[in-house]
Amino acid sequence: MAYTNRVSEDMYPLVAYHADSLGVSAITSAYVSLANYHRAWLYLNVGEMQATATLDVSFLQATTTAGAGTKAFVPAKAITQLTQAAGDGDQQVCVEIQTSELDVDGGFDCLAVVTTVAGAAVELAWSLFGCVTRFKETPTTNWEEIVG
Repeated sequence: MAYTNRVSEDMYPLVAYHADSLGVSAITSAYVSLANYHRAWLYLNVGEMQATATLDVSFLQATTTAGAGTKAFVPAKAITQLTQAAGDGDQQVCVEIQTSELDVDGGFDCLAVVTTVAGAAVELAWSLFGCVTRFKETPTTNWEEIVG
């Protein structure tokens, strides 16, 4: 079977945290609109975790990209806590979200990623992709380069 679409047309990077050592902190990403997508997919690349480090990743939803009406994402989508004690460094984790899981009746179509590091630093990178567009054409502005 021949495919005519590219993966870069099916998965668009909406927001990312580029590879870095993240100290003890809680960081909420920018809110991104999922109004043009049926799904979102978070890809998390965890590197070295220092002794006593833990990592939690969850989501918040809002009615605007400015964060209006922010509330918890229900059903609670979150990774199982990663810990250095359990040897969880150097892991890859993904979270799939259907936009119908947002409070669409309440006008919620925006999402933010919340990363919480406790105990000690964690090397981390992640990207949140909008997947399965509701409308074509798919934007390409967030890609540095597309090689097909």
